[in-house]
Amino acid sequence: MHMKKATLILALMLTSNLILAQEEGTKTPPATTFAGSADAYYKYDFANDFSNNKTSFTNSSNSFELGMASIEASHKFGKASVFVDLGFGKRAADFSYNDTSPDDNATFLIKQLNFTYEFSDKFKIIAGSFATHVGYELVDAVDNKNYSMSYAFTNGPFFNTGVKAQYTAGKFGIMAGITNPTDFKTALDSGTDQKTYIAQLSYTGETGAVYLNFTSGSNNPASGSNNPASDINPTQYDIVATKKLGDKFGIGFNGTYASLKNDSNGSLDASWFALVGYANYAFSDKVSLAYRIEYFDDKDAAKYGLVDNNVFANTLSLNFKEGNFTFIPEIRLDSSSKDFFTKSNGSATGSAGNILFATTYSF
Repeated sequence: MHMKKATLILALMLTSNLILAQEEGTKTPPATTFAGSADAYYKYDFANDFSNNKTSFTNSSNSFELGMASIEASHKFGKASVFVDLGFGKRAADFSYNDTSPDDNATFLIKQLNFTYEFSDKFKIIAGSFATHVGYELVDAVDNKNYSMSYAFTNGPFFNTGVKAQYTAGKFGIMAGITNPTDFKTALDSGTDQKTYIAQLSYTGETGAVYLNFTSGSNNPASGSNNPASDINPTQYDIVATKKLGDKFGIGFNGTYASLKNDSNGSLDASWFALVGYANYAFSDKVSLAYRIEYFDDKDAAKYGLVDNNVFANTLSLNFKEGNFTFIPEIRLDSSSKDFFTKSNGSATGSAGNILFATTYSF
């Protein structure tokens, strides 16, 4: 009798353990999610001189060009997650310019690779390589209404590699981090052992948001380094604001100021700043019009080597959207206080313009 009871109890225990094991085995593991985008364009400079392009990613004229194909993958398990963003094409090479050289023609690059650990729903730490927090525009064409880029984007940071902490409390957020020198995935390539410091304060409301951004770091060469071209200590202050004015109309603003302090020769100190306005009107779910106006001041020749120069740029872009596909015809007119551009006969001039047709696709 006792043997029968013992056998029955053992059978029940084994059955229970088997059921529990089956339940554990049937739990669905976290899925890896994939996304991506691609873009291409044709551009014609009115002087048919590609050197009139002074901003990122559209350095061509009278040519059909492939922009970039991006593949993104993310995976989360518990409080930890990983994000990988790979880029293929000239746009990816321009974005990761310190990872390439003119000789290697590399066009397949890691744009972002970072790991996140969420200590709570308010606090998390991110380590790895991540896109800059500075500025209004983004590297992937599919995320912008204008296809060409602003002077503010072109001359600001592209990405950072390091660690940052983010804390969110309701509508407010704060971020601070320490990274390699800006736009370097490895400090060994930068010729310096200095670090860059980044920070952001943010407010996100129902119809708008404001971001106050900061980045600063010395590029002084490391002891014994053969790279003397890094005596500059860049510090940049940046504000981004967005606002929706109804269902169809939205505006944005980016103001940025950069100080370039030369730590070995104070007479070479310089600065530049930019003011950029954005407006977007949606005629329908499929058609919208985007306008960008920008003032870029480079009077110290910090970026383009022309003293007392400033640029006033206007860009108008139509967006025709069908599903994940967008067609963007765009016209752009830039004027400068100095002869910054080139005429078709090769002489210098104070204005330039181009027309561009681009396509983007997201998946």
